[in-house]
This record gives sequence, C-alpha cells and structure tokens, in this order.
Amino acid sequence: MSEPSRPTFRDLGPGLLLAATGIGAGDMVGATIAGAEYGLTLVWALAAGVLVKLAITEGVARWQLATGRTILEGWRDHLPVAAVVAFFLYFMAWSYFVSSALVAASALVPAALTPVGVPVWGVAHAGAALAMVWVGRYAGLLNVMKVFIGMMFAAVLATVLLIIFRTGADWMTIGAQAPLSVPYTLSLIGGVGGTVTLLSYGYWMREAGWTGTGHMAFARADLLVSFGMVFLFALAMIFLSTQISWSGAILDEGPELALLLGNRIGAEIGVLGRGIFLVGFWGAAFSSVVGVWHGVPFLFDDAWHLWQGQSPTGQRGGAYRTWAVVMTAAAVSAMFIRPVWLVFAYTVVGSLFFPFVIATLLWMNNSRFVDDRWHSPVAINAILGASLLLYVYLAVRSLPF
Repeated sequence: MSEPSRPTFRDLGPGLLLAATGIGAGDMVGATIAGAEYGLTLVWALAAGVLVKLAITEGVARWQLATGRTILEGWRDHLPVAAVVAFFLYFMAWSYFVSSALVAASALVPAALTPVGVPVWGVAHAGAALAMVWVGRYAGLLNVMKVFIGMMFAAVLATVLLIIFRTGADWMTIGAQAPLSVPYTLSLIGGVGGTVTLLSYGYWMREAGWTGTGHMAFARADLLVSFGMVFLFALAMIFLSTQISWSGAILDEGPELALLLGNRIGAEIGVLGRGIFLVGFWGAAFSSVVGVWHGVPFLFDDAWHLWQGQSPTGQRGGAYRTWAVVMTAAAVSAMFIRPVWLVFAYTVVGSLFFPFVIATLLWMNNSRFVDDRWHSPVAINAILGASLLLYVYLAVRSLPF
C-alpha cells in the first residue's frame, strides 16, 4: 500500500471540526474578560494556552497513528481499571454539563431577538443537533462546519474592521487595564480550546481515513491550521473588548457577557455592527453544539464496546446514537434542574482530567508501546511536561475543599 502524499489544504478536515467545536461561548467570554480587564497584555497567555492544547491533541493523534489504537484502547490496555472507570465517570458528568451549557449559550441570541425564551430555543437547538448527527455523516457534517467557520470568522473580523474604520482603534488601550492576576492568567492558559472534545480528534481522523504513520504529517498540518484559527478568533475577541467602554459592566455573568458585548458594539458602531457580531456569536455557539453532538458519542461508543471486548460500531451503531440522545435529554432537563451531587462530582473529577491525559501521553508516547521512530519529539514532551505542572496547580486550586 502506497504512502499518502504530502498534505494540501484540501486534505484538512478533522482539525476544522475541532476548531469549530472548540471555539465556543466559553472562549468568547474568556477572551472578552481578558481584553476588558487587561487589554492585549494577556495575548501571550492565549498563545501559551493554544500551544498546550496543540501539544495534547498532537499526542492523541500520534498515539493513534503510531499504534492503530485509540487513546481509550491504550488506557484500557495499560492503565489500572480504576483509572479508566474514573475517567468514564467524569465523562458522564462532563457530557451533562457541557451539553446543557452549550445549548443554553446557543439559545441566547435568538432568545434576545425574539419573544421566545431560552428554554424553547435550547430545546430547538438540541433537537437540531441530534437530527444532524442522526442522519448526517462525517463528510456532510464537515461541509456544514466549514459554513459555520466562515460565518464565525467573517462576522467577528467584519466587526473588528467596522470598529477600526468607524471609531478608530485606540491603541492606548492595549496595555493592562487592571493589575495582572496570576490565577486568572493561568486559568486563561488552561481554559482555551476545549477539553474532552480534544479526544474526539482521533475519531474524526478515523472517519477521514487517516491511519498509520504516513498520515502523521497530515495531522500536524491539520492541527496547526486548527489551533491557528482558535488563536486568531480569540485574539479578535480580545481586541474587540479593548475598544469598548465597560464602565458599569459586570464581567462575571457567563455567556450573557457576549450579549452585553454585542450591545456595547451596537452603541459604538450601530445596529449593523451589533447584528453582525451576534451572528458570529451564534455561529460559534451552535457549531460547538453540533461538534460535541457528533464527536463525543464516538467516545461512548468506543468505551462501551471496549468494555465488552467488541469493536466499536460507529455513527450508525446503537451505542453512538444512545449517547447522542442522552446528551440531548440532559441538555433539555438541565434547563430546569441541576443536581447538586453532579456539580460536586464534576468539580472534583474534572479538575484531574488534563493532568491524567497529559501524564498518560507523556508515558505511552515515549514507551515501548510506540516504535522508537515515532516517540514524541523533545519539544512536544517539554510543552506537555510544563503543562502538566500547570494543570496540577489548577486542579488543586479548583478542588472545593
């Protein structure tokens, strides 16, 4: 079998899905707060966070292409059962919280523009995402997500240009507006670009037909484009928030902050600018819903069948569709009730997710399980090692006791 040719832009795909999924309401809010509080001072922290997530996802891709097994298979074969069970418990709690948060965020814009409330729009968005992954395939979904990516970037960049040309960029605001906070800076580094969705990258590679080490160059190029887009989008959001007057604003109100930013943009450059920005916000929020609904059930499908010693059945299988339905039901129910015990479990176990993933990648990708030629390069190991220390610190800080 011949080796694949060198990658071209037309070959990219899994990374586009990852970018569309990873750029969501949370990143927009985090970047907005960073810009409003600190100007462009924290751009370096944004870049560091993107580099960390790039190294993690590269490690996931490297393991799968070098061994022919998913990261979940590697954990099952080489880790204690308790560690795998702990991850699965976290995965269930994460699915509940993230599905509900993403759906609620995507419903904000239409709820703000119509008399229909967030719960109704949330149900509609969750149902639409379920329908898309129920009947769609990878190639079709990729085309849809390309449209969302174009919408997101066109809207945000158009807003930036309108701000520059209609008001003039006030470059005096690029410095810190408040004393730098070390905990917030570390949290910005740790929070950009997604969490469990990074693991979906391996399944999107599989859907794209990327197998074997001959596709390693494809994955590298794909991930560089993906996280480059994440960085540029977040940078544009930081810049936008530096050009807005935030007097009297509350900067800790969650996704609603993006609506506040839209209103402030409207006050600066008019209703057209507000509308363009809100379209971009909605595109970013809903594309995250669609990406999570498509990518995350692959993890459940893999875990369910591995536990039984069977091969995963994929997107048309019962396990995949079951988890897509579960996430939809969770997102709808979370609009009315949120169990306290699940909040506690999510906080405790979730704080350990990235240290767990990074530690296993450092071990497995430099072990005898991977051919010596495909061990992680020194630069990736250095980034992962430094990020492990960061995430351990953030994990300790996030524990509720």
